[in-house]
Amino acid sequence: MAASLRSFPLTGADYFVWALDRQMRRAGLSGNVCRMVVRLEGPVDEVRLRARLAGSPILGQLARLRLVRPLPLLSPRWRPVGGELPELLRVHPAPAGSDPGLVPALPAADLRPGVAPVLGFDLVRRSQGGDLVLSWHHALMDVRGADLLLRHLGRAAPSAAGPAGAFGDPGAAALPALRRWGSYPRRVGFARGSLAFITTTCREPLFSLVPAGSPAAGASNTYRVHWFTPDETSRVDEHGRRLDAGFRRSQFYLAASVRALHAVAAKRGDAVGAYVVPVPHDLRRRGAEGPILSNQLSFLFFRIEAAQTGSLAGMVCELTRQMMDQARGGNPESFRAAMELFRPAPLDFYVRQVGRPTRGRLATFFFSDAGESCPGLDRLAGAVPTAVTHLAPASCPPGLTVVFSRFRGRLCFVLSWIDGCLTAREVDELERAVCTALLEGDGA
Repeated sequence: MAASLRSFPLTGADYFVWALDRQMRRAGLSGNVCRMVVRLEGPVDEVRLRARLAGSPILGQLARLRLVRPLPLLSPRWRPVGGELPELLRVHPAPAGSDPGLVPALPAADLRPGVAPVLGFDLVRRSQGGDLVLSWHHALMDVRGADLLLRHLGRAAPSAAGPAGAFGDPGAAALPALRRWGSYPRRVGFARGSLAFITTTCREPLFSLVPAGSPAAGASNTYRVHWFTPDETSRVDEHGRRLDAGFRRSQFYLAASVRALHAVAAKRGDAVGAYVVPVPHDLRRRGAEGPILSNQLSFLFFRIEAAQTGSLAGMVCELTRQMMDQARGGNPESFRAAMELFRPAPLDFYVRQVGRPTRGRLATFFFSDAGESCPGLDRLAGAVPTAVTHLAPASCPPGLTVVFSRFRGRLCFVLSWIDGCLTAREVDELERAVCTALLEGDGA
């Protein structure tokens, strides 16, 4: 849309991830800031890149947004600010002695929803190209929205409006759905169904990586990125098909992650607790190019008992059963309704309620499968993209996030963890165990 972006309400999912941000900062961690790293091969035209960023109507409007609450007990909204925006691109040399195969280490971007801009770019120059890093506060958009934004910036001649529906009213889809659920008491009853389900799913015993007490102030978030070769990716896909997960790759990846973490738990002498994992569920229509703004998400919740971790095939079957049961039971819609109903609540009150049904233990780890990243992104700033990496922050609890994605068909996973939740040796073991489970299947 060429006109100025209007004031829009947050979705329930936007408010939920903002509540997680508040929880993270109280624990001494950085906020809920996500990153996507595009590895560029060949000369990067910085002048062209700056012109592309400055000329994008979508980016210009997103960068002007900040979160406001007009009055107490009214839902918060995204509202554009006036005046000149600061430069959105910072350029850095590659750190001396850095490994060019690794994701660049950058200063933490302290992006906050109430202060514009809530996104920005860093370009890390390398001798044979560079890394373009998009950082954004999670309340602004989900990873699919960031993916759509990068694809828009990479187009040679994008339209003034960008992708169709890029700024579709993020609250519009939620409001008719809430009305369709009936009167307020009926909506509350419908929403409570998901909370009851989560409480049952998160029943004890649960395995947790979080040590007794809160993490020390200033605890850092560290990432480990693993790219499979094209041949290894083909082997992983073949093992998935043998496990009847050809069209349910996410369940295969999740099963492998649970098995790997169970190996860590067994070495700790804590191999009796179950593994509870929330998985984001994209509410956009399949193939839709928008909206970019806001989190268009609900969640599915999965539970795997320790005794079920011995068979990947069995776990894939169990995860598939749970997914279908939740879909038939309307759990994603129910959880979405619960998030929408909490939008008028004061943030501190909401933060207390997020972990109340499960006494703060909402998950053993967070997991997502972003699918194919930036399809059609062939050139950016005159250079060729060769990899796209998703860096999702970990909160504490649970202390670990696992993200799978692909670029040009090549599979990747990222481990994101909080200091004190995993040792360096355990991270090595976790990475190896995920690879072994995916490459060797039940023959591991």
